[in-house]
Amino acid sequence: MKLKTKALSVITACALVVSASVGIKPSVSFAEPSSKDISNTMEWGSVEIGGGGFVTGIITGQKEMYLRTDVGGAYKYNYETNRWDQLFAFINEADRGLLSVKGIAIDPTDDDTVYFLCGCAYFSDARTEIIKTTDGGKTFTHVDVTDMIQVHGNGDGRECSEPIAIDPDDPDIIYAGGDVTAGDSALIKSTDGGKTWKPVKGYDDLGLYKNDVKWPTWTDHIARGTGSGEYNTQNGVATIKVLDGKVYVGTSVTGQTNIHVADVDTDEFTELSSDLPTANYPVTISDDGNGNIFVTYIAGLAFSGSAGGAYKYNIASGKVTDISPSGNAIGMITADKSDPNKLVARTCGIWSGQYYEKEWSESSMAWGDYFFKSTDGGKTWTNITPGQQVGQYTDNHYFISEPIDTNGYDWIYGKAIHWGSGILIDPRNPDKILMTSGNGVFACDNVWDEKGLQFYFDPAGIEEVVALDMVSIPERNAYSAIGDYDGFIHTDVNEIPEQYQPNMGSTSAIAYCPQNPDVMIRIAKDQNDTAPGFYTLDGGKTWNKMANANGGRAAITQLEDGSYRFFKSAHENDKTSAVFYSDDLGQTWETCTGIPSAYGSKMTNMFIEPNKPNIVYAYVTYYNESWFYSKDKPDMSDAHYTLCVSTDYGKTFTGTDVAMYDQCDSAGRIAYLGEDNLIIGAGWYGMYSVTDNGKTINKLENVSYCKTVGYGAPEKKGDVNTLYMYGKPQDSDPEGVYRSQDGGETWVLINSEMLYGGTGNGNFLVGDMNEFGTVYMSTVGCGIIYGRLSEEPIPPETSETSETTIPTTTTTTVTTEETGNTIPSGSFDPKDLMYGDTNRDMSVDSADIVVLNKYLINSVDYPLKDAQAYEQAQTVYDDEIDTKDSIAIINYVLQLIDLDDLGPAR
Repeated sequence: MKLKTKALSVITACALVVSASVGIKPSVSFAEPSSKDISNTMEWGSVEIGGGGFVTGIITGQKEMYLRTDVGGAYKYNYETNRWDQLFAFINEADRGLLSVKGIAIDPTDDDTVYFLCGCAYFSDARTEIIKTTDGGKTFTHVDVTDMIQVHGNGDGRECSEPIAIDPDDPDIIYAGGDVTAGDSALIKSTDGGKTWKPVKGYDDLGLYKNDVKWPTWTDHIARGTGSGEYNTQNGVATIKVLDGKVYVGTSVTGQTNIHVADVDTDEFTELSSDLPTANYPVTISDDGNGNIFVTYIAGLAFSGSAGGAYKYNIASGKVTDISPSGNAIGMITADKSDPNKLVARTCGIWSGQYYEKEWSESSMAWGDYFFKSTDGGKTWTNITPGQQVGQYTDNHYFISEPIDTNGYDWIYGKAIHWGSGILIDPRNPDKILMTSGNGVFACDNVWDEKGLQFYFDPAGIEEVVALDMVSIPERNAYSAIGDYDGFIHTDVNEIPEQYQPNMGSTSAIAYCPQNPDVMIRIAKDQNDTAPGFYTLDGGKTWNKMANANGGRAAITQLEDGSYRFFKSAHENDKTSAVFYSDDLGQTWETCTGIPSAYGSKMTNMFIEPNKPNIVYAYVTYYNESWFYSKDKPDMSDAHYTLCVSTDYGKTFTGTDVAMYDQCDSAGRIAYLGEDNLIIGAGWYGMYSVTDNGKTINKLENVSYCKTVGYGAPEKKGDVNTLYMYGKPQDSDPEGVYRSQDGGETWVLINSEMLYGGTGNGNFLVGDMNEFGTVYMSTVGCGIIYGRLSEEPIPPETSETSETTIPTTTTTTVTTEETGNTIPSGSFDPKDLMYGDTNRDMSVDSADIVVLNKYLINSVDYPLKDAQAYEQAQTVYDDEIDTKDSIAIINYVLQLIDLDDLGPAR
C-alpha cells in the first residue's frame, strides 16, 4: 500500500523530469493535494472491547506467536505488554478483502519472516495476495497470486490450519494452497522466498478439482473447485506440512483419498496411507518432532462436530494409529516441543457444557468444545474442558478444570470456547495453552497440573466486533450498537466497557432524545428470543422491552405534551427506506408518510433538531433494483439521495432530491453543524450543506468524494461542530479521514495510513461530543477505531506522509531578468532551512517532487511558494534550480541518500 503508492509517485516524477529536460511538454495533468496533512498530530488505535470475532488460527514460531482472523486482519503477540498487536492497520478500503487471512506461515529459522495468505471473495475484486514481512510486521511486501489461486478467508473451512507452509530445510521454498484455482493448480510453490510463484502441476494431476465454480456467484469468473457448491463452501487445500524433504497436503474432499505426499524435489503426489480415513475432511497436519505426524478430521466444513477423529502416522514405518480422544471432530493436536509425549487436543464444532461458576446451574453453562491433554503420546487422554468435574456434585467433589474466568471481560460470561480448531502451546511457556474461538482467544496457564486448571478469556488487543451504529452524548458517554454482542457504554477507549443488559444479540441502532438524553432506544438487527428492542427513561439504568420489528436506524423526539416519539427505519434486508414511529414507547408502530421507497433502497437515517423537536430529517438512499428490466443503466429516477423533512414531529415528510446515488455504500449519515445547519454526503457525488430546515441544499465544491460524514465537539465553545469525513476533498487528495472546523469550507487530512480497511458495515464517523479532536470509526472487522489528538505530535521525519501547518508570513515580490518569474522575497532564519522541502510543509516527500517539476516546466504558472522555498529547492546547491535538484529529492524519497545529503555540504 504505502510503498506501492510512493513508488508510483516517484516514477511519475522521474518521467516528468526527463520530459522537462528535453523540452517535451508532458501529457499528464499536474495535481497537488489540496488539503494539509496533519496526521502527525493524531494517534489512532482500537477502542477496548476484547475479541468479538472468529480467531481462525494461532501460529507459533520459535519464540513468537501470530494470529489470523476471518475478517479482522492479523496480529502478533507482544510479550512485553501481554497483548496482541494488530499488524494490518495499514490496509485501506480498496484492499479490505486482505483483512481475511486464510493462512500464516512462519519461517522455521526466523520468527520475523512471516507469510500471510489473504483474500475475500466478496471484497477487493476477489483478489488473493501473499503478504510477507521480514521484520516481524513492521513492513510488508505483496504478491498478487489471483490468476493462480483464490481464497476466501471468511468461508467454510477457514478453521483448517494452515494452507501455507515453509520448508524448514530451505526457507526459500514455500507452498500455498487455494480454495479454488484460476490457473493450472490449486497448489502453488515459490523457490525464491515468495517473490515468484508457480503452479504445482503434480498436485493438479490428482484430479481433485473437477467442478466449475463461479467465483463469486454474481460474476462470470469461473474457477475450478473440489465441490459443486457456491464460493463460500469451497475450501480446496485445507492444510500443508513440509517436513524432512516431503510436503504433505490435506484436501477438502471426502469419499476418496484426501491426504497426499510428495518429495519436495519432484512434487509428484501419491496417497500417504490407505489406512487413513476418507469419510471426513482433514483439518490439520502437525508433528511431534519425534518422527510422527498427526492428522485430524471434521465431519463438515461448516463446523459439524458429529464425527472425525485424530490419527498418528509414523513416518519411518508408515503405521497409522487412531488416537482420537473422543468420537467427535478433532480440530488440532499440538505437541510440547521439549517432550513429544505431551499433547493437547480439542474438538471442533460440538456443543458440550462449559461452566462459568462452580455451582452447577443452567445459567452458568455455555456450549462449546471439549479439550484434552495426554502425557503418553496420545495413548490415553484426560478431559480438561472448563468445569470438568470428577465425582458427583457433593461436598468432596473437585475440578480438573475450574470454570472459565472472564478476566475482566464480563460480556463474555455465558459464552463458550467454541467454533474453532486451534489449541497451541505458548513457545515461551510450555505450561500455557491458547485456544481459538468464535469470539476471541482463551488461555490456560497451568495445563500440566493434575487438577485445578484455570481457563480464562484472553483477547487483550484483539478487536473484531462489527460496529453498526454509535452515538456520543454531550456531557455523557459514547454508546455503540454491535453485531452479535448488542453494544457497550464507552467511558474510556482503553477500558473494558460495560455491555447493555438485558443483552439482545445483534443490534443495529442506538439513539437518544436530544431534548432529554436519559431517553434512549436500541433496535435489534435480527429477530431474537430476548426482544426486538429496548428503551430506557433513566439513562440506561433500566431497560424495557419494545414490540417493534427488527430495524436499521433509530431516533427520538419529544412531543409537546412531554411524551416521546420513537422512530425506526426498515432493516437493510427489507430493502426498503421506510420509516416507522411509535407514540407508546415502542409497543405499536405506524408508517411515516412521504418517505420514497423501492425494492433495493437502503436504510434511512433520521435526525432531530435539538431546539426544534418538531423538525425531523430523514435522509433516504433510494434505489430501484429493477431498473435493468427497461434501461441500460440507472438514472436519477432509479437511484438518488433524497432529504425528507417533517415539521409535524415526524408523521409526514416532504422530500427533495439531492444527488444521484452511486450504488456504492450508502452515505446516508447526517452531520449536525448547529441549528438549521446540516451536512450530508453523497458518495462520489460529493457533499451538500442543508439550511433553512431543508429548504436550501447546496453542493460543496471542495468535496470530491464523501463515503460518510459525522460530527463532534468544536474546539471552541460557540463554534460550529467539527466535521469528520471519510473520502477526499479533491480528486488529487489521498483517500482517508478528514476534519473540518469551518462547516466544510476547508479540510485537513488526519488519517490516510491507519484505515483498518475503511468504515465497513456501519459506515460511520462519530465525533466525540465532549472532547474536540476525538472521533470513532466503524470498520469491516477490526472493531471500533478511535482517533484523537496526540500529546506529542510525531516528528515529520518519522512519518512518511505527515505534514504540519506552518505559520503564514507576509512577503513582497521582485522580478528576475533571467526568467521573468516572480520570486517572493523575505527573510528567514537559515537554521530553519529544510532542503528538498519545496512546498514548505516541513517534510520532504513525493509531493515536493511534483511541486518542483511543475516549476521546472512552467515557472510562471507554477512559482514556488516563497523565498525560503526557492532556497530549499536548491538541493544540489549550484546556484541553479534544475532537474539535478529534482533527481536529488527522488533519491532521498527512494531512501538512496539521507536528508543531510540534500543542500550544501555541511
